[in-house]
Amino acid sequence: MSTRSYLNQNLASDNEGRQGKQSERIIRYLSKSSAAVTIPNLASHIKISIPTITKLLNELIKKRLVVAEGKKKTVNGRQPALYSLAKDRFYAVGAEVLLKRVQVTIINLNYKSEFSVSDKTFILENTYECCDRVIEFVDSAIEQSGVQRGHILGVGVGLTGRVNSQTGRSFNFFNFGDRPVADYLASKLGFPVCIDNDTRAIGLAEQVIGAYRQSGNTLILNIGRGIGMSMISNRKIIVGASGFAGELGHMQFAGNRGRLCICGKKGCLDTEVSGKALETDLAEAIAAGDLSSVFNDDNISGVRYDDIIEAANNGDQLSLSLLQAQGEKLGTALGNIINLLNPEIIVVSGKYSRVGEFFLDSVRYGLHRTALKDTLSGCVLTSSQVASQAGAIGAASLVFRRYELV
Repeated sequence: MSTRSYLNQNLASDNEGRQGKQSERIIRYLSKSSAAVTIPNLASHIKISIPTITKLLNELIKKRLVVAEGKKKTVNGRQPALYSLAKDRFYAVGAEVLLKRVQVTIINLNYKSEFSVSDKTFILENTYECCDRVIEFVDSAIEQSGVQRGHILGVGVGLTGRVNSQTGRSFNFFNFGDRPVADYLASKLGFPVCIDNDTRAIGLAEQVIGAYRQSGNTLILNIGRGIGMSMISNRKIIVGASGFAGELGHMQFAGNRGRLCICGKKGCLDTEVSGKALETDLAEAIAAGDLSSVFNDDNISGVRYDDIIEAANNGDQLSLSLLQAQGEKLGTALGNIINLLNPEIIVVSGKYSRVGEFFLDSVRYGLHRTALKDTLSGCVLTSSQVASQAGAIGAASLVFRRYELV
């Protein structure tokens, strides 16, 4: 029997179905427990008799899904046995699908990466061929990992663009035909598939493995080629009625004086604060005669925003000033969000998490322009510590969340 079958409710008979659901409740309780527990503790919390708990635990131990952890130390009397979930037997596949990169990471329930691979030659297109390329890449990663398919609970996909996680539909990419892309992927891969926007996947990663995962009200900024935001309120990620919440990049910032956005409107924040905007900023600065120790008219055409971030971190004055200017703009925009939502933490994730502390300082300067003193005083601004792996791990976590294991 596969690991996933213990988390499915459609079993053969009433008795098997009842026992299956009871085993499922045991697994879910143990997955969220921070320490090993006793049989009386389990019986008390999930309302199952001690004889039934004992029988089911023995079955789960036989399947190596639960492990005995020794005895609980007591002052008097018999020492009860302790049990915990074998989290290294529960796996999920996470695929982060971006405009110019796809990454697949396979993790277990301890959030340990078992295998990870990326393709930086990938170009995202709204075609069946491109979707099938993602499927082949995911399937190949599973084969290369050596993880038994029976231990994989499912595949999570963090896809750039607008995504409705409830219906499994994407609206910018892989939106061909009447069938939700999540269903199409599941039919090809042979696993349940959960899909969401890449920014919300990053938000989920911060929620389960980030430094501030205990925070109940957090904003996670995903700044790379574009900019998006994942909002956590009362420990729940806000998705909105159609799954489009967090479109920070399309917040109006510069009005009709601003640059034209891909959405067709002028002045979106994405055109002022993002990797794409940073490349434009540099090109305009060089054309205006500004000097850089790294960039000039001869090499400007091939520059990517990653290069500008690296140059700034190495002390290039022009790159520093461009990123500082973006930081002030970001802070000015965020001040309004802070006034509205009153978060405890703002986490800068994505490629911009690699920018030095000077960027956060400029964001803080901008915040003081628009944020109220009281809301700002209780808010911490920081860079992500898990940004490099957050996208794929967050995508895999979509699967664990589906089965209520996190």
